[in-house]
Amino acid sequence: MVIRTNRLVLRNFSLADVDAFVAYRNDPEVGKYQGWEIPYPREKGEMFIREVMDMQTLLQGEWVQIAIALKDTNDLIGDIGCKLKEEDARQAVIGYRIASDHWRKGYSFEAVQAWLDHLFGELDLHRVVADCDAENTASYRLLEKLGFRREAHFIESYLENGVYTNEYHYGMLQREWRARAAFRNC
Repeated sequence: MVIRTNRLVLRNFSLADVDAFVAYRNDPEVGKYQGWEIPYPREKGEMFIREVMDMQTLLQGEWVQIAIALKDTNDLIGDIGCKLKEEDARQAVIGYRIASDHWRKGYSFEAVQAWLDHLFGELDLHRVVADCDAENTASYRLLEKLGFRREAHFIESYLENGVYTNEYHYGMLQREWRARAAFRNC
């Protein structure tokens, strides 16, 4: 799987990505709103990459994770994932993360926009949703900038590091994405 943007390539992971992957998984700023524990061992990173590096298609009920790399250097700067809902293969949940030294450069927007183009355009999904911690301002602003609508605010609904946190739930329909894409292409 390869999706190209102006500055990025969304592609399958390779074993050459292990060091960069483990580095941002061990960054407390990146891991702040994620579900993994720090320290994140290299062996775990390598095992994860081996599990996902040959994924070619989305399967209902299973997460697919792909790498976000710089187009010019192929250096890994993050990852993006998707899970088709078990009860409806035309609906998906997405998640994403970028290494902190690449924040505030528009890479998240570019990667998620390309991923949504793929999901809604090529895969013909009906609906995509995303959840984020209510304190993760950068993430919910990104979703809103992309055109997601906030559909719910769950109070103390997610257990993270022994503490219940609040979540925002966002959604977007294919027809909404198509309307934005038509406007974007004018």
